[in-house]
Amino acid sequence: MALPDFPIPGIHFFISDNAFCGSHKGLNYRITPVKAKAEEDIDSHFAVFTWYGMLSSELAEKQAEATFPLDTDGLDAVKAWLEEQYKVYSEK
Repeated sequence: MALPDFPIPGIHFFISDNAFCGSHKGLNYRITPVKAKAEEDIDSHFAVFTWYGMLSSELAEKQAEATFPLDTDGLDAVKAWLEEQYKVYSEK
């Protein structure tokens, strides 16, 4: 399902090691690419979290967190997860 209200860049934006913050009607989100580190046994992935309100991502309380593979399927999963998180948020 498309997310016209959740503007999210394409996979190349994230592969270039860029993080992205966005918001939709009070639900804020941050998507950060994490590169693989074999010596630390870390696979490449998206680290995503949400928060509510006007505070910055560094100051706000995280409401939900998830990780997804750093690929196009993972980006689609991020979008679906954000839709779910918005439903949770809008029911409060």
